[in-house]
Amino acid sequence: MKAIELSAFEGFNSLKLVEVEKPKPRFNEVLIEVKAAGINFAELELTKGRYKVPRQLPFIMGFEAAGVVVEVGVQVKNLKVGDKITSLVSSGGYAEYATADANAAIPIPSGISFAEASTIPVQGLSAYTLLKFAAKPQAKETVLVQAAAGGGGLYLVQLAKIIGVEKVIALASSKAKLTLIASLGVDVAINYSNKSWPAQVREATGGKGVDVVLEAASGEVGEESFKLLAPFGRIVMFGARNIHDTISPEKIQPLIYKNQSLIGFNFPSLRPEQIAECVPSLLSLISHRKVKLFANNAFPLTEVKRAFEALSSRGTTGKVVLIP
Repeated sequence: MKAIELSAFEGFNSLKLVEVEKPKPRFNEVLIEVKAAGINFAELELTKGRYKVPRQLPFIMGFEAAGVVVEVGVQVKNLKVGDKITSLVSSGGYAEYATADANAAIPIPSGISFAEASTIPVQGLSAYTLLKFAAKPQAKETVLVQAAAGGGGLYLVQLAKIIGVEKVIALASSKAKLTLIASLGVDVAINYSNKSWPAQVREATGGKGVDVVLEAASGEVGEESFKLLAPFGRIVMFGARNIHDTISPEKIQPLIYKNQSLIGFNFPSLRPEQIAECVPSLLSLISHRKVKLFANNAFPLTEVKRAFEALSSRGTTGKVVLIP
């Protein structure tokens, strides 16, 4: 079968199209014929050696995939051949076939495409669990969402409004992206390419600052976001961009003086039962079209480098996917 292999930690130019043997599912796994494989920013960092994976080079890339079950392990009882699922995968999703733990498989709701379904295992569940277990926003609070037009950001702004957050302020980098997030119910959409964006956030909060910052951007946007936090507010740091960020004393001291909280969040570190308890609720929201899915950036497997270029340029909206 065709697959995308990472041969070195030298950026996405180290990705190669190779022919490898089709994987065999273990006793508790299923084999998926991959119809769409999601690309995440963490995988862009992974190609540079900046994101840990417990594998030796070379290996097949891809954390997640959506497709059709074509073979089941001997102990699998909850799935059968022909089922349409999306899942984290064990053998690498950038391939024509991939294996997945049957207990981690998520059924694809009716009317949802394979590309759309590929947004659920990482970005969808990351957003849902981040809000539930880490940010815990209250109804009367103001939440600031960075990179709101990205795959994870689009989930966050929708879910924050669904759980009743009074004011969601979202940052994006173009007029088209601002229009999109505004259509999803965001209360204030701000272009962070404009140097006055911090002042616009302060104005939107009546000068008091935001109660919750969902900090994914790091860099200058992250620095300014720290300064926008209200007394007793909290910052949730997550995402691949923040893994190598250094928390300086200049950041910590204001947190202490203003009784603020700094919270870390890493989706892969959650317990399986924590993730499992969130799946039915998220699927219900998707099935009833209360959460819209965005996966309009599709590339053939053979054009994986172009897909990574599109993601790294930050010119895409929603999920970037590979189609074998």
